Amino acid sequence: MADKDSKLYALGCRIAKEAVSAYMNQEFLNDMFAVLCYIRLMKYAEEAGVNDVFDMEALKAKLIKQVERSIARNVSEWETSYVCKPSQFIDSRESIFYKNNEEICDFECDFIMKTQLDNGSWNIPWNWVAYPEEWAISKNWWKSYVIISNLLYLKGFKKLNC
Repeated sequence: MADKDSKLYALGCRIAKEAVSAYMNQEFLNDMFAVLCYIRLMKYAEEAGVNDVFDMEALKAKLIKQVERSIARNVSEWETSYVCKPSQFIDSRESIFYKNNEEICDFECDFIMKTQLDNGSWNIPWNWVAYPEEWAISKNWWKSYVIISNLLYLKGFKKLNC
């Protein structure tokens, strides 16, 4: 964290204020990765004790609604498509995003446990059609990422004995 009297701190505050203002003055986003950036900004500002740069409560309220709208509710797509699941934003029942998403979060826990393969991994429901050679390598990297993500999600929801 930069010293509060530094130019770097002032720049960071200005960028954060502008970003939050831009987000608050638009409709809900259709990009789960952009939403994640705003969630991280909120969490980092909270951790740093920065509460005078933007309206934290207004940002939280909008992000709560944003997360609820962003999660793919058609769970039949989960096995075959690259869609937004609760685990993209929520890591435990203590998350501010858990309320109003309880059922779908718990469903994802069951889904993860049900769809685990015999080798301990999970299927990757997407591919890179335009890049088959690159995908052959990247698919294994994605499997590793999905394994870690799924296990952390299950751990956060106390579904693992570790």
